[in-house]
Amino acid sequence: MNYKIIGEGKPVVLLHGFLENHKMWIPIAEAIPGYKFIIPDLLGHGKTRSEDEVNTMEDQARNLVNLLKDLEVSSATFIGHSMGGYIAMVIARDYSSYVEKLGLFFSKTTPDSEEKKAQRLQAVRVAEENKERFVELGVKGLFAQDNLDNLRPQIAEAQSWGMETPIDGLVSALRGMREREDTTYLLEKLNYPILIVLGEKDPSTEKEFKDLIPKRENIHVYILPCGHMGMLELPEGSTKIIQDFLSL
Repeated sequence: MNYKIIGEGKPVVLLHGFLENHKMWIPIAEAIPGYKFIIPDLLGHGKTRSEDEVNTMEDQARNLVNLLKDLEVSSATFIGHSMGGYIAMVIARDYSSYVEKLGLFFSKTTPDSEEKKAQRLQAVRVAEENKERFVELGVKGLFAQDNLDNLRPQIAEAQSWGMETPIDGLVSALRGMREREDTTYLLEKLNYPILIVLGEKDPSTEKEFKDLIPKRENIHVYILPCGHMGMLELPEGSTKIIQDFLSL
């Protein structure tokens, strides 16, 4: 499993999303001193190869915990963007002793609807026919659509991450996300600090999701004026939110 470590201090595991790799987290990790950021390429992404037809969130979580064992890390803060958040929730469910704090960064706890599951299968077909076009349009659609002209460099950077994702890894991740289970109930049970960051203009997270978030003192919710890619759309604000959360 390919990974990068930045800094020294308490361990923080940063999990990227679909069509991304560890590069997405580097600016934030470099801007926050005092922590040991462990930033992997998840299965089928970046330089972490996978030959499986499906990479479930459980597969991803198990692979990640094995990495932490190799690094002799027994517990950490986990922050996941999008698909990375799905994986973080599985770690909280299945490997609870590893989690000190939990962050969902433009992510959610709900499973795919039947409509979304059908869209995932359609996405597999489209990507297999023309990966470049799939990445170009798919990534662009994640940004706030009313600010695309001002975000061209950021969109191009995210598209480059997508093009670095092998087609087999892309497809196995789509199939894996399609199978993920509902983990919303965990938000009522977990007592350590939880961060949830949402985008007002995020097309991939249903507006109803915020109504499912329990109002508990340990859950810190931020709704930002951006799309799904807040770390690129609002980098300074995203960095400050994470830094403040880590200091809790």
